Amino acid sequence: MERKRIMMRFKPALLLVLSLVSANGIASTQQLETLLEPLSIGERAKVDNTQIISAKLLSRVYQVRQYQPLWQDNDYAGTMLDVIKSADDEGLSKEDYHYSKLVELYQQLSTSNWQDEYRSNVFEVLLSDGIITYAIHLLNGKVNPSMLGKTWNYDENHLDFDTTLKQLEAHIKTRTVAEAIKGLAPKITPYHQLKQYLAQYKDLAARYPFSPIPYTEVIKPGSTSPSLQDIATRLTELGYIAASASADNSAAVNQPLTYDSTLEAAVRQFQTDHSLKADGVIGAGTMAALNVPYSQRVDQIRINLERARWLSANLPANYLIVNLAGYELLLFKDNNLSWRTDIIIGKINAKTPLFKSKLKYVVVNPTWTVPRSISTEIINHLRKDPDYLQKKHFKVVEGSGTPVDASGIDWHSMTRKNFPYWFVQDPGEDNSLGLVKFIFPNQYSIYLHDTPAKSLFEQTDRAFSHGCIRVKDPLVLADKLLSANANWSSSTLSSKLSEGKTENLFLDEPLDILIMYWTATIKNGKIKFYNDVYKRDLVLIEALNRPTYEGVLADDGLLNTME
Repeated sequence: MERKRIMMRFKPALLLVLSLVSANGIASTQQLETLLEPLSIGERAKVDNTQIISAKLLSRVYQVRQYQPLWQDNDYAGTMLDVIKSADDEGLSKEDYHYSKLVELYQQLSTSNWQDEYRSNVFEVLLSDGIITYAIHLLNGKVNPSMLGKTWNYDENHLDFDTTLKQLEAHIKTRTVAEAIKGLAPKITPYHQLKQYLAQYKDLAARYPFSPIPYTEVIKPGSTSPSLQDIATRLTELGYIAASASADNSAAVNQPLTYDSTLEAAVRQFQTDHSLKADGVIGAGTMAALNVPYSQRVDQIRINLERARWLSANLPANYLIVNLAGYELLLFKDNNLSWRTDIIIGKINAKTPLFKSKLKYVVVNPTWTVPRSISTEIINHLRKDPDYLQKKHFKVVEGSGTPVDASGIDWHSMTRKNFPYWFVQDPGEDNSLGLVKFIFPNQYSIYLHDTPAKSLFEQTDRAFSHGCIRVKDPLVLADKLLSANANWSSSTLSSKLSEGKTENLFLDEPLDILIMYWTATIKNGKIKFYNDVYKRDLVLIEALNRPTYEGVLADDGLLNTME
């Protein structure tokens, strides 16, 4: 069942791709049928010792077409090699789509004037398989995100077959398959900006040999260090220092470089772009970021392009994105970034899950019912301080909400497992949820909320919560979300808060909220790298680099949906 579900997500891309091909062919029908027969009966999934990704799919397609080849114009078929080659520019790999084998076959067939019937058939099948698979990957991603986390519930691309077919028949006649394939990539602006930085970091990796810069001590502005010249060189390669300034600094070969204002400005900007405290001090964290190989940054950009492909289906015009790795909340209106604020996310042993929901209402002056997972902390406080409940405005209640006299409870005998009651914190500025919380229904009891612990937002890494998401400017967010409601004014929220009672304020139009995890994004037109706080990058790059036929994509369920 899971296999079938996974494959249903690729159906629209398949329909699109099948609509992109011509109806004649370069290969004969009889030998093509002979070549594909082992695939149709499941005997093997290779053609000319090359693994076919969509074996049953190809078999089905050619059966329906009575084994008429898809590709007739040899020169036009050759242009498809450039289409497949462009997969590298998308952060994918052209070799997933038989690129080298197709180039070799095309050269051989061109030399023989396409007289080799067997090679023509092999080229036919591999080209179809490569184009189909590449289009699927562009549309929905190569790696199925549900394989990386059980909480994933994002939409997938679904296109109307009849409409898509009619549109793409025009591309067939005008030989614009390349443009149609390109159009499958995500439309969101950061995707295309990340592609530009992918090319830049690939160029850096190819041009400059990379070796770690030794780190022995903290380097402060005005000091000297043997490592400063290498640091300046690396910052020059990355574009933080003009090449002319770097050349001037390198002129005095026998003199140690001084950490001057030019270098300090470059270091501060580098720190900002790499989620570090921008204090100009070159410590262990800054050196670690400087010592990340360019090839590793390439992979980091690639996996975030993949994450963007997961997001692109049915994206509305207005939505909230919570980027956990970036500790930021982003409000989009009309597909443009309208506002952002900092957030605090779940700590390492209480990771905030990735999922999609709709934000439906704002609670002003919320109470806080303490989850069982946190009740132990309060019990421990009460063992040391019997007045803790009064100081923090907690009460003890039964499951029905009936208050309980806490003075009669032996807190030293209580544990999370045998505690039969609930802790509830009254509304107020000391409430752990602050003055407002934002509700989007989900099975994980995750929500956005205010917090009285404002000082934590001064930290660069902010994984401190028990899973919920704390918002730095929650009142601004509440006003922005509710401002679209009828009869709402800028004074309404403050009026509601001053009343002091708990109240649910529903949005006239619920807003999509997308909890994502991006370790490389675009901010103010520049790339920004974030720490992989939840250690999710490695498993994704391994999956992205794995050959497609190793369980990342299959076609059994897809064929069933076509019956």
